[in-house]
Amino acid sequence: MTEERWRSVAIALGAVLVVLVLVAVATSRPSGPAASPTGSGSPAGGSGSPGTSSEASTEPSAPGSEAPSGSASTEPSGSPTIPPSAGLAQITFTDFRLDATSDPDGQPRTFTFKTDGPGKVTAKLTTRSPQGTARFCLKVGNGSPFCRNWTTGTLTGTTNAKNRTTFQVTLIGVGIATPSVDLALTFRAKDPSVTLTNGRFDGTGSDAEGYNGMSGKVKIRSGGTFSIKADWGDTPFNYTYTLVDLTAPSPGGTFTGNGTGIERTDPAAPTHQFGFSLTNDESGVGRMPLTMTVAWK
Repeated sequence: MTEERWRSVAIALGAVLVVLVLVAVATSRPSGPAASPTGSGSPAGGSGSPGTSSEASTEPSAPGSEAPSGSASTEPSGSPTIPPSAGLAQITFTDFRLDATSDPDGQPRTFTFKTDGPGKVTAKLTTRSPQGTARFCLKVGNGSPFCRNWTTGTLTGTTNAKNRTTFQVTLIGVGIATPSVDLALTFRAKDPSVTLTNGRFDGTGSDAEGYNGMSGKVKIRSGGTFSIKADWGDTPFNYTYTLVDLTAPSPGGTFTGNGTGIERTDPAAPTHQFGFSLTNDESGVGRMPLTMTVAWK
C-alpha cells in the first residue's frame, strides 16, 4: 500500500475515533435539571428548612373552588426527611358552625398551635349539617395561607425546623353558607395545645344553634392531664364545662359556674380518649366572642 494510501486510512480512522468520543461524552451527561417544585414554602419558625403545605381532597372541587380533584403538593421534590423529635398529638373539634363570608360581622374560626422539631401536620375538614362550602386555610410559620374552598378535605403542612413552628388553621363559610363542621388536627409537640379565637358563646337560644361554645375529643398522652382556659369578655354568664372519659365510659366530670371565663386542669387517664365541652347556659345573649385554649399531656 502506498504512503498516500496509508495517510488516507489514518485520517478516516481518526475521524471515526472523534465521533465515538463525542457520543460517549453526550451519553454520560445528566438528562437535565431536577423538576422544579410545584409551589414554594415559606420559612417556618426556628431554624431548619422551609415549611411547606399540600392538599388531599376527598371530593371533586366545589363550583368556584380553586381545588383540583385528587391531590397536589407544594413540597419541593427530593426534600430531606428528618426524623421527628416530638410525640404525636391528636385533637378533633366537633360540630361547630361557621360564620358566612357575606356576614359583615362574620369572623373566621381560627385555630393556632405550635409544633416542636420537624414533622408533618394534617388538618381534616368534615362538614355536618347544615351543609355548605368552607374557605379552609392552613398557614405554616410566617408564610402565606394555603387555602381551598371545600366541604370535605385534608390540608397537610410540613416543617424541617429544629425548634418550634407556628401553624394556623382558619375556617369561614363561602358566600352565604354557614356550615357546621368537624376539624381534626394531628401534629407533633412536646406539650400540645390549641388556641381557638373568634369562637362564639351565644347561649341556648334557637338562633344560636352551633354557635354556643366548643366541644371535641382528644387522645391523652402519658402525662394524664387535660387543661382548659377560656374567656368571653366582660359579661358574666352561667356556664357548663364537661370532661368525660370516652375509652372507659364513666359519669365523668361536669362543672358549672358563673363568670367571664374558666381556667382549670383535671386528671385524665393516660392513652384514653376524652370528650370535652364548654357551653353558655343562658339564652338570648346575642353574639358573644369566645377565646379558648385546650392543652393536654
